[in-house]
Amino acid sequence: MYKRQLQELGVTAETREPVLQATLLSLRGWAGMTRQFEERPDQTPVQPWPARLIDYTAVQLVLDVFAARASLRLSGVGSSGLDGALASPSAPNPRPNRELAYEGFVLAQALDVNIVALRREENARAWLAEVGAFEDVERRRLLHLAYERRHRVGVLDGLVAHSRMRAVSPPAPRFQAVFCIDDRECSTRRHLEEAQPDVETFGYAGFFGVAMAYQGLDDLRAKPLCPVNVVPRHRIDERAMRPDEEAAYLAARRRIGSVAHSVNVGAKSMARGGLLAAPLGIVSMGALIGRCLAPRLTEKIANRLTHVAASPPMTRLALLRRSEEPDEDGRAVGYSIEEMADVVEALLLTTALYDSSKPGGGLSRVVLICGHGSSSLNNPHEAAHDCGATGGGRGGPNARAFAGMANRPEVRALLRGRGLEIADETWFVGCYHNTCDDSMVYYDQTLVPDELADEFAHAKAAMGVACELDAHERCRRFESAPPSMRVDEALAHAEAHATDLAQPRPEYGHATNAVAIVGRRSRTRGLFLDRRAFLVSYDPERDEDGALLERLLGAVVPVGAGINLEYYFSFVDPVGYGSGTKLPHNITGLVGVMDGHASDLRTGLPWQMVEIHEPVRLLSIVEAKRETLERILAANPGMAQFLMNGWVQFVRWDPDSDEMEVLTPTGFRTYVPANPHIPVVEYSAEFYGGHSGHLGCARANAAFRSVNPSVNPSGAVGPGGPDGPAEVTGEDPAERAAAAPAGVKS
Repeated sequence: MYKRQLQELGVTAETREPVLQATLLSLRGWAGMTRQFEERPDQTPVQPWPARLIDYTAVQLVLDVFAARASLRLSGVGSSGLDGALASPSAPNPRPNRELAYEGFVLAQALDVNIVALRREENARAWLAEVGAFEDVERRRLLHLAYERRHRVGVLDGLVAHSRMRAVSPPAPRFQAVFCIDDRECSTRRHLEEAQPDVETFGYAGFFGVAMAYQGLDDLRAKPLCPVNVVPRHRIDERAMRPDEEAAYLAARRRIGSVAHSVNVGAKSMARGGLLAAPLGIVSMGALIGRCLAPRLTEKIANRLTHVAASPPMTRLALLRRSEEPDEDGRAVGYSIEEMADVVEALLLTTALYDSSKPGGGLSRVVLICGHGSSSLNNPHEAAHDCGATGGGRGGPNARAFAGMANRPEVRALLRGRGLEIADETWFVGCYHNTCDDSMVYYDQTLVPDELADEFAHAKAAMGVACELDAHERCRRFESAPPSMRVDEALAHAEAHATDLAQPRPEYGHATNAVAIVGRRSRTRGLFLDRRAFLVSYDPERDEDGALLERLLGAVVPVGAGINLEYYFSFVDPVGYGSGTKLPHNITGLVGVMDGHASDLRTGLPWQMVEIHEPVRLLSIVEAKRETLERILAANPGMAQFLMNGWVQFVRWDPDSDEMEVLTPTGFRTYVPANPHIPVVEYSAEFYGGHSGHLGCARANAAFRSVNPSVNPSGAVGPGGPDGPAEVTGEDPAERAAAAPAGVKS
């Protein structure tokens, strides 16, 4: 298709590939977006437009040919001279490198080199050759390796020190909670365990094994909620419990949309525009002032007006497949009972949430399945704040779907035949954590059995306290938050951040992510990791052949490394790989952002999302035997190549000791701790309080309070010390939550 253009441009067969690559990269973002339209039309926000990368390339080459012809005409060279004009210019005559000589002279002084010996020409040439070999890129590479080593040593020494302290087994959990492996949930889990020591938390990829295309009641079309490298084969719809209520709700939404569209079109006409200018201007000005001066109040008023205009009905997910007829995209509508059982079994076994050695599998009466996402007003990059495991979507529907599957009697009966006995009194509740304003939403609460009402209320209250403390820890990163901010003030500050039209930093997202730990929570419970770690639950003692770990690494490595490298490159090159400052960004075609009305498609993250990030490769720590990992890498050459090429740092953590080994190009090398000592505090807030920068590891004894006789719950001072933000004791969290602002939303 484009051979003639390449021939006219003088491109040979040897140079064709680099020329095509340079052509596609000349307009950043557009080639990649075209490829996405071609390969994954299901991910488009509204409707997929026909697009092919080869057509895009052909158009660019045609434009290059016309530009080259015009340039040659203006310069007086005919089109026949196109090949010669595009030839590489001859290399200039070499000149003495005075900068290299001066740099060699300065380094010789700094390194105490014998200057007299450099008077001999052969010595001087040898010295300058060494200095020249240590050029700018190589110097930066070594300095960055040292920078990463500092971080790696701090984390590994912290893990060793924490594991060498007296092991404290948590009590039988009153409730359990499964979170996404997201680094932002690292702090949520820690605060939940400190506020409620008899809770057990787990980490699993935030789509919870439900790889689906989801169409909510308000959605125009189904959208995939699964990792980007997975094409969903199932579709789940949200439906109102009563069809008449659904019809009335959708009709009201259509009326609102019709009125809004009519007003928008009329405002651009001469007649209606003149009549509407004044009233719409007053309303818009009031909303603008409210969004800037009182964002929380304005958001509440807007939500109330929206609910009055179209109050959403009570809904359920249509999980069960009623027909084998696929939808228009070839996806199965709903799951079969056997497919649901597969999804539930995979999570229970992979995370070790199910323990066959305990009655009822060791499951508590209430198990929370907590998806997450982010909602903010002034943020064209909102998808980057949402759940990476759902492909930039929100994991609430996945959590709701998993809970619905796990509660079905038919699924439990099938699992019972597979050796997984789930007690009748165990109930799974799907919920959603908004990591921007630290609010919680709980799904299908009316289905919770009456006998579990108190247990469910207890779990909600504990989550409310954890969200308040999580907001308090996040606010230490905001310049707008004073260091002495109280817990209740921090929650209000986080809510205002999410709804403030003038706030360019509603949430820092994955900024500061640096670690991924695959292993038992008992080895990291109570360890402060500065909310920088992806925490993946895995028990090597229940995976003798490594089959679970192999599947787990196949999902965790690309997701965690992808997020980490996105932040890494956006920080080291904020203009090229990032997207610069977000202040001039405009949403373009609902597929990306541009600077103003015309620029390249900005593909990376804005500076306001990465400015506090440390550009270090993800430190992946896996609890496993060496032979298990070597067998997995041998069976997965793609994963082995990814690790050997150094896209992440990979460390093996022995399940039976504190021994660690770092993966190098020549194999695993034993790690020798440099300083295995960490601070010990009662609550993690005592450690991070008053600090805004990155912190090392610390141990928080509050996570073991109810089983550690050396800790006095009644006398424990909460986060911030005696004059700090709040006091957290060993009392029931419901009493604490009762005196706090609303941290739990139903």
